[in-house]
Amino acid sequence: VAFLFVGISRFYLLIEFYEFQNGGGSSFPKASTSSAITFFHSFQHRYNRLPGIGVADSGYGSEENYRFMQENGIEAFVKYNYFHKEQRPRYTPNPFHAESLHYNAGEDYYVCPMRQHMNHIGTRRDKTTSGYITKSAQYKAKDAKAVFAWKLFKARGNRIIEVNHRLNQYKRQARERLVSEEGVRHRERRCIEPEAVFGQMKYNMAYRRFRHVGEDKVTMDFAFFAIAFNIKKMCAKLRKAGKELITFAKSIFIGLFITRYNGNIVTCYK
Repeated sequence: VAFLFVGISRFYLLIEFYEFQNGGGSSFPKASTSSAITFFHSFQHRYNRLPGIGVADSGYGSEENYRFMQENGIEAFVKYNYFHKEQRPRYTPNPFHAESLHYNAGEDYYVCPMRQHMNHIGTRRDKTTSGYITKSAQYKAKDAKAVFAWKLFKARGNRIIEVNHRLNQYKRQARERLVSEEGVRHRERRCIEPEAVFGQMKYNMAYRRFRHVGEDKVTMDFAFFAIAFNIKKMCAKLRKAGKELITFAKSIFIGLFITRYNGNIVTCYK
């Protein structure tokens, strides 16, 4: 059973996907990128507005999600598929990938590594599971001999590349946000809030599967576990606060004792 952790505050929506097995032993497929919009709508239904900030992992870095957040005034701190790879110190872009080719926006053509123009020849449209239509522009080189010199290109005929310009623009905007100081804080917060909790649940407390079958029963199953988990966490905080209070009281008492007798503790003891 797929479970989506949603951290909510006044202007903040954090989405994190985790997977548990149901009582029958089977598991549902991984989270769909379209599920993020569903949780934005649930946020709106609960608070009569959308959040100002959205934070999610690279599994939600799709054109559909980026566009939804932009059109609704949500600042997107959402990673895309190769964001972590770009942050490596030794990362060097592959010069033969479409993202690394020079693009002339005015005349709408790319320049391949063999210095050949790749002109726009058409547009490919794809439909996601949610019905969203994506458009990818297709570019093709004129000189087949030059194209054959491309690294690892073994197909026959001229090479054709497909570029989703809108998605690339969203990724550039996301990259600027994610590497900023605010973006780093949100990325750290995303790692701390959901991952630590679910790590304790699945590995420290061995809660890796639901004990019941059916949506209502699974909701009840997890709700009871969440209540117990929160009570356990609350008791730990109270115990810690009690120890700190006792330590603080002892320090005050010792301080008053030393002040009262001017540090002559041995004489007073005798």
